Amino acid sequence: FKANENKKLMDTEGLKDRMGGVGNQFALTMINSFLFCLVLMLITEGYKFGAFMKLASTNKVVLMNLIYSGLWFYGYNELATFTIKKTNAVTQSVANTAKRVIVIVGVAIILGE
Repeated sequence: FKANENKKLMDTEGLKDRMGGVGNQFALTMINSFLFCLVLMLITEGYKFGAFMKLASTNKVVLMNLIYSGLWFYGYNELATFTIKKTNAVTQSVANTAKRVIVIVGVAIILGE
């Protein structure tokens, strides 16, 4: 869904000039996604937020894993957005599916299953 909507935005006449490029489009998409998920998180699990903050502030492993996970997620999705710009949403979706198959098979081989 995100890939198709991003591709539609990229093809919209004049939008690229107003946004300043694909990087800014990606940033706006991420901000909108974050705000939507933040509201959803606060509604469903907001009561656990204090315990999470305490755990993240006292356990450095949790904090570093949170930071690294966020940076990896951001970088991966920004790369996917640039890939859509060079190809199209269907090509990116097929490549993403192939990547998942390769990862699953690779993990199964490593684990001997």
